[in-house]
Amino acid sequence: MASRSEKCASEPQGLQPNDQDEKYADESSAPSAQPSPPNEAEDSLSNNEETTYPEGGFQACWTSFLRAEIKTEIGTDYYQIILAFSLLTGAGTSLIMNPAVTSVAHWFNERRGLASGIAWTGSGIGGVIFPLMVQSLLPQVGWAWSLRAFALILFVLCTVSVALCRSRVPPRNGDATTWRDTIPSARIFLDGTGAMALTTAGAVLTDLAYFIPVTYIPSYYVARQHLPHHTTLTGEASFAYQLLAILNGSSCVGRLLAGYVSDRLGRYNTMILSLFLCAISVLCFWLPDILIPNMPNTGLLIVFVMLFGCVSGSNVSLMPVCMGQLCETQEFGRYYATCFSVVSFGALVSIPIAGALIDAVDAPGKTKFWGVAVFTGLCYVAATLCFAWVRLRVKGLNWKTRW
Repeated sequence: MASRSEKCASEPQGLQPNDQDEKYADESSAPSAQPSPPNEAEDSLSNNEETTYPEGGFQACWTSFLRAEIKTEIGTDYYQIILAFSLLTGAGTSLIMNPAVTSVAHWFNERRGLASGIAWTGSGIGGVIFPLMVQSLLPQVGWAWSLRAFALILFVLCTVSVALCRSRVPPRNGDATTWRDTIPSARIFLDGTGAMALTTAGAVLTDLAYFIPVTYIPSYYVARQHLPHHTTLTGEASFAYQLLAILNGSSCVGRLLAGYVSDRLGRYNTMILSLFLCAISVLCFWLPDILIPNMPNTGLLIVFVMLFGCVSGSNVSLMPVCMGQLCETQEFGRYYATCFSVVSFGALVSIPIAGALIDAVDAPGKTKFWGVAVFTGLCYVAATLCFAWVRLRVKGLNWKTRW
């Protein structure tokens, strides 16, 4: 299951109909890179009331996603890249990912955190493979064939997902369920406790912060080492791609660990701790690396990348698990879709805000990233407070309570 944040590919600048492949062979831009549910025994894979997860809709989403990847590689004008890679791929990815995430909650309750962590490890593995694959293929075969190879891999993986994805718990209204019962609803936020609203706010702040290091660490490394952009793919700056692979590899470990711990300490308890550690990693490791001039080596940066990758794994794997604490299993899909319909706007503005902050800092080299690091750290602090407020509001001050 490929995460939306870990698909990192360089974008061609100024594409022309006949020279996009040659341009990539020569130069490239820097890489971006409420109350608990009923205690129901859902850990065993019971076949009772088993239904195929909307096959028609899921397959249509899968087809749209792959079509977007294919249309991206044959685009010759910039607006075609926007339509295919941004709009169609974005919509297809969301429509594939949400049913897959929701189906995990149908099969697990007591060990839902670990199950979610295992499922989300797939996106971390993709985050390791795809940047290195792009780094290797672009100079050799160009932009179009790189995306064709990318689309072929996605075709195989999505085919397996469509074949295996199943739901178990029937809709609350049974056969009387209509399409209106499945779409996001703002009424979910009016639960009388504010738990859903504050959880969503925390998720927005988390996505605002999470995408910035994932995207800008490669560019930061290029600026830190004072390297020219044309060396990004095969020259000295190629380590920028490897940093992204290290981050996502560490994230795989963090997702499994956070899921395992959350089933024992509580989902919100683990999320609060993880977000706090994310803030610490950014403000105490990345920010000093930015501000200290003439660092003799990249040791501090590598420590930050590994630490942030590990503790930020919970940003994606625990978020749906925390959402499951606020609703019953039958309603999980609608709660998750409602939350992330709002969160998507945070993901939309995250990178433009970071870019504006970098442009606003009049400083040479790596020091122009200090504003971005401070913004990222403060977003994590605010997200921690949101989740802590929900935890206190629902379960009180007894932190020994597993929730």
